[in-house]
Amino acid sequence: MTTSTEQIAGETAALDLMLGYLAADPNAVACALAAGSRCAATADYMRRQASGLLHDTVLADPGFSPYSRAVMGRAGLAWLDSIPMDEAVKETVLALADDGAAPRLALDDAQLTTVFALSAVARCVATYGKEATMERLDRIRALVNQP
Repeated sequence: MTTSTEQIAGETAALDLMLGYLAADPNAVACALAAGSRCAATADYMRRQASGLLHDTVLADPGFSPYSRAVMGRAGLAWLDSIPMDEAVKETVLALADDGAAPRLALDDAQLTTVFALSAVARCVATYGKEATMERLDRIRALVNQP
């Protein structure tokens, strides 16, 4: 299987979006969102990467059990409080943080990608801390961009 240019661009944009939010850098966030929206395929890969990392961070939580709600840890919730986001995104992110059930809001692709990215970063911060999360995202980004 070959990796397309759109796939690499989308996955990189998702990681850059997460790193931008983690660094509290609005310019990096805006650049990542712009890079991920260049074409439909890139946007789709961006959303898939963010969604996949959210899935992985839920499973990485040491307290995870398939028999109970996947409630986000306090450090992740505290980090989310520092992040500016529009109301629909915030409502969805907080619903995912509480019990994993997203409210049925009409979100566009960019908002949905942002929800997945913020939720993944917040859960990773709750599990590993901010610095370790930055290191993990940097390592994943390096892997995505390998020739």
